[in-house]
Amino acid sequence: MATLIEQVAANRQDRLVMAGAANLAKSEQDFSGGLFPVLEAIEEQVTLLRLFGEMQVDDIAVAASIGVENAEYGLDATSIVAGGYLAGGGEVARLGVLGPTRMDYGTNMAAVRAVARYLSKLLGEH
Repeated sequence: MATLIEQVAANRQDRLVMAGAANLAKSEQDFSGGLFPVLEAIEEQVTLLRLFGEMQVDDIAVAASIGVENAEYGLDATSIVAGGYLAGGGEVARLGVLGPTRMDYGTNMAAVRAVARYLSKLLGEH
């Protein structure tokens, strides 16, 4: 078992899975520089992986990165709410919501926290 865990850790890759990017178009007017720069930054997954990597997220907390804090990544018209969940092997994986700075923070933070708890429980059973 120890050898298997070592192999998994050695072959680990950071991956980004996205869904719902089309929903950003529903609130296009909320993005000060237009939606194109946001979609361009999202398409370049390395950008989001770096941003997630720098956010202080653990297996129980939810963090937010708002507007100007995201300027370095070309996402200054956006906010990101992210949380962590325990993935296989006890590692912390991350999930988040990206939207305009005028997003409903309370609802999105609660949703991220709930999904993270669910994933931790689900993955902990297997």
